[in-house]
Amino acid sequence: MLKIVIIDDEINVRRVLKKLLKLMTSNYEVVGEAPSILEAKKVITATNPDIVLLDIELEDGTGFTLINQLSKVDFKLIFITAYNQYAIKAFKFNALDYILKPIEPEELKNALTKAEESIQSENELKELLQNLEENKNTEVQKIVIKTTNKTYFIDVTKILYCQSEGSYSKIVLKESSILASKNLKYFQDLLAEYSFIRTHQSYLVNKKHIIRLENDILILNGNINIPISLRRKSEIKALLSNN
Repeated sequence: MLKIVIIDDEINVRRVLKKLLKLMTSNYEVVGEAPSILEAKKVITATNPDIVLLDIELEDGTGFTLINQLSKVDFKLIFITAYNQYAIKAFKFNALDYILKPIEPEELKNALTKAEESIQSENELKELLQNLEENKNTEVQKIVIKTTNKTYFIDVTKILYCQSEGSYSKIVLKESSILASKNLKYFQDLLAEYSFIRTHQSYLVNKKHIIRLENDILILNGNINIPISLRRKSEIKALLSNN
């Protein structure tokens, strides 16, 4: 659930935004609103939002003044205004997007999607760095794997391969599998230093479990067959020959 704060001096605009957010998805929660710089600072400090929808013209100044007065800006900023002459200045304040009034639902949706993707990328980077920090002085190398409702700590040597399942990944172990709530690219980055190789757009394989290469197929422990894409074949042959 992403927390959103709405800062706008027009109560009708705040009402419209709350209604649109409610219609779009259940992933957004409006945790506060304010018409002025003074109230906005209190709301932002109290709620620690993920996203702030900020009007430029407020009751007691501008949105730019508000940003300058905050001790930190650790949220995604989307400006909403009736004045397009502020666009260049808005992006100088690291705004993620800039929406003109009257608000078009599709423009708001696109801006929020951009914010979600940016937050997700930052969270994934934090997880990667945390994994590296936790594992650097340990003999057994474990990674954190999250599903929709559980968190696992898995020894990477137990992973045979990872398979893409859309925006999810199936992590296949010797005797079980886990459907992780991250895509295959995430695990490719996470497992890059652990002898995992991308054999196909849908497969990431633990090199230590490869028995042999047969034509366009990798044979893993347990007689598991993994396809190799044509463009990766020569690269994989070279990697295996250097093993």
